[in-house]
Amino acid sequence: MSKEKKRTMGEYLVAFMRLITPFWRSKESRSCRFLLLMVFIFSGLSVFIAKQVNTWYNDFYNSLQEYDIDAFWSEMVIFCVIATFHVYVAVTNAYVKQKIMIEWRHWLSTHFMRKWLSNGVFYKMQFSEAQTDNPDQRIAADLDEFVSLTFSLTIEILTSLAMLVTFFSVLWELSAAVDMHIGDTVIHLPDGYLCYLAVIYAAIGTVLTFIIGRPLIRLNFRQQRVEADYRFSLVRIRENAESIAMYRGTKEEGVYLEERFGQVVKNVYNIMLKSVHVGFFSLSYNQASVVFPFIISSPLYFAKTITLGSLIQISSAFGRVQDSLSTLINNFASLARWKSVIDRLVQYNENMEEAAGITTIPVDEAGTVLAAEGLSITSPDGRQLMLDGNFKLRPGDAMLIRGPSGCGKTTLFRTLAGLWPYATGRINYPLGEVLFLSQRPYIPLGTLRRAICYPHAPLPDHVILPVIEQTHLGHLVQKLDIEGNWGQILSLGEQQRVAFARAILLHPQVVFMDEASSAVDEDLENSLYTELRNHLTSSIIVSVGHRSTLKRFHNCCLEWAEDLNWNMVDSAEYAEEGCFTDKKAVPDEHMDDESFERYRAGSVYTKEHTESGRTSILRRLLEFLGRDGR
Repeated sequence: MSKEKKRTMGEYLVAFMRLITPFWRSKESRSCRFLLLMVFIFSGLSVFIAKQVNTWYNDFYNSLQEYDIDAFWSEMVIFCVIATFHVYVAVTNAYVKQKIMIEWRHWLSTHFMRKWLSNGVFYKMQFSEAQTDNPDQRIAADLDEFVSLTFSLTIEILTSLAMLVTFFSVLWELSAAVDMHIGDTVIHLPDGYLCYLAVIYAAIGTVLTFIIGRPLIRLNFRQQRVEADYRFSLVRIRENAESIAMYRGTKEEGVYLEERFGQVVKNVYNIMLKSVHVGFFSLSYNQASVVFPFIISSPLYFAKTITLGSLIQISSAFGRVQDSLSTLINNFASLARWKSVIDRLVQYNENMEEAAGITTIPVDEAGTVLAAEGLSITSPDGRQLMLDGNFKLRPGDAMLIRGPSGCGKTTLFRTLAGLWPYATGRINYPLGEVLFLSQRPYIPLGTLRRAICYPHAPLPDHVILPVIEQTHLGHLVQKLDIEGNWGQILSLGEQQRVAFARAILLHPQVVFMDEASSAVDEDLENSLYTELRNHLTSSIIVSVGHRSTLKRFHNCCLEWAEDLNWNMVDSAEYAEEGCFTDKKAVPDEHMDDESFERYRAGSVYTKEHTESGRTSILRRLLEFLGRDGR
């Protein structure tokens, strides 16, 4: 589970800029640069409009104070013009902002997806020290929030700075030095006294808001994680609905879901509590800021030093300055969420780069042979699985990998696929396509036709229908073009038959099969392997399996040995049907009781070719027991 990494401010800024700059330096951002310039222009116009409205306040309220009806209607016309202009600028600016954000998110999502999918990073991330939880959440949700919050907060802060500069000068002009009389007390107010008061007022509010609301950053970071964990748990139940139902595991799953959701609720309550603290302070602060300029300026108004229009203008200008200086306070919740999103994406980006640096055995592609030289494989905890493994397969060869469960057969497959980082040696693929078929094949979403032809484009009926019949999927012909979640609709046996059909249709140069027929019966397995061998006569086939019936479809075998020097038994040592032979394993009258018991327990492989593959062995057993096996 990932944890937030502590960084210095310099490291944090560097990591943040690595998220920001790639898009804006790319060629795809050219149109967005022009749109960004338009946003700056519109934002500048909004500041200009705000200044005109501030001036209008003075003229309008003075017309009311002087009971000037002509001036009143004149100001109303001016207001209509300003309001019309403001509506156009605001709506257009909002549209342009949305256009930039969707283009930015599109590019950034594509960039992260390619980075995640390239060089097996999505697989290697499980081997990195700081594992990333819910990478799908980072791409789907965090990138969206990052773009929207980064852009909106940046534009708002820049606009606030422009407002601050503009209205600071207005407020300075409106707060010339004056003596304020309160009873018999005279208070001398220097030039720009309202500006000083606005700065002090906003500074105190910002510091207190940061102190009160700082825990929200950590809580928002945690909220995204617990929400994603809860969603993932729900998806797992949907994907494994049949298994859970058969196990009668609904009660246990319900308890687990309640625990997950309990973490969501607990964190939400913590966020609510801290938000209440921040809300009490920020709302009180904002309410006080409404009357604060009136309290300061009202003595001057009642002393008839300033007019009603000037009082309203001072209030408006002070509010603009105070709002600009209080941007952090007004957006503290968004800033806290933004900080947590950045932390997650920075961590995710670093973990992807760390995973990309995890080296595996490079796979060469040359010639026509599949070869491995000096393969040494270990588990993540350092347990040795293979020492100095070597083999070479030519077109038409089929090799069976055999050994007890847990000896590293699947890990060997991962190594041959170039995925396993804890291995050394050399691997060579022949030129052409390589296909890996696992015990549970990957079935993509979409039509069944697409699933069968994956990862290639769907093929027409005259190509695909004969293969479907040969792999015993004829009952699905009418459903070829129906979209659905076929990974759940099809049984595991049907999914494995889809994988065989896929191999026949794609005709790869090499096929790796990891327990690819474990869910079908032996007769169906025999039929599927027969069709595979008949169609892929020049392909290299590498299989992992426990059934002895698989031997007849392979002309060599890579066997596990206790000393971890896996033994390669080639075709010269095979019997007639490709069942490799060990004379000591064949039961006869000279076999002692201990050897016979080990033979019966299956600890010694039998390697005798017979007419039926099993009848001869049974006959020998009966003969050994002194019976007539005919």
